[in-house]
Amino acid sequence: MFTTQKWQRIKSGYRGPEDFYPLRHVNSKEWGRGFALPDSAVLSTNIGVPQPGIGTKFSITNLIHVTDSNGAQGILNDQCLKKANIKQIGEQLKVRFSWWSVQVSPEKMEREREVRRSIVEKQLRLTIQEPLPQNVRFLQEALLEQYISSPAFLEQSNYGNFKFTYNINDLIDEYKKSVCQGKDPEFRVLGTFRYNIEIMHTVVVHPPGVRIFEHCPPLPSKVISREGTKWIWRPESTGAEVRVLRQNDSGNWWVDKCYPDCRRWEFVSFAFYLPDEKPEFPVPLECKHLSVCEMEESQRFRPPNTYMSRAEAENFYRRWCCPNGEL
Repeated sequence: MFTTQKWQRIKSGYRGPEDFYPLRHVNSKEWGRGFALPDSAVLSTNIGVPQPGIGTKFSITNLIHVTDSNGAQGILNDQCLKKANIKQIGEQLKVRFSWWSVQVSPEKMEREREVRRSIVEKQLRLTIQEPLPQNVRFLQEALLEQYISSPAFLEQSNYGNFKFTYNINDLIDEYKKSVCQGKDPEFRVLGTFRYNIEIMHTVVVHPPGVRIFEHCPPLPSKVISREGTKWIWRPESTGAEVRVLRQNDSGNWWVDKCYPDCRRWEFVSFAFYLPDEKPEFPVPLECKHLSVCEMEESQRFRPPNTYMSRAEAENFYRRWCCPNGEL
């Protein structure tokens, strides 16, 4: 496995390059290439100057695995994750993983938006002298668009139209029973993957004693931690957009939308290691775990061209899960 702590180019393709920084969950100051601004540095007219005390924390209950129609049907039929995605993590080392991403519930997102709303309102009152303009609510809502709005928080997906959702601790228990043969799995910092504007912090989950991960630091990291059965995610950047408060020559305030939107955003993935000799992860995945989602527009026609409309995806779901034809 790569042990030199620097960005390694592991793939180039039509979607852009894929870089890997091993053994660390890299913070926003080191994301490099692109427009990297944490949430704490996008508020007020002083963009780029971090504001103290503006951190985000989410309690994670569920993980999601997104796939296309072939993958979803295979999983439902086999009750097993067999088609592991291979990832290069060393000069001559490619490893099979079952990939799952963290999911933040709508309730927790709304709770955090309310916290941000209060912060933005306070900042507006500090920045704009009394009396406040009539459009102050519009300014507030426009500034809020840069928080809790990245693809990590949307229903849309980059990877397919079918989403399996599983309780994180239940999924870990299934991995313990099957792949780990009853032993407690280990949780380590695999590293950080960098794409055009996406940053993926990765936790590797593996049976004890797997030597290829011996250099990976055990959790916690500054990004994600485990406290008993409770998982906490602390993202720095929760939006893919930048909104800047400005004042024109007439003294009127407005919000600059800063097109094009190209701010780096982050998410966390759990990579469940699947040994070469038996790359299978048996999981009781049923229709209650499956939902249909839209595919992000820019990703709809990437190879292997498995995009379908929501209506088409819902027809597949009915065929598998609703013999009476109801969703």
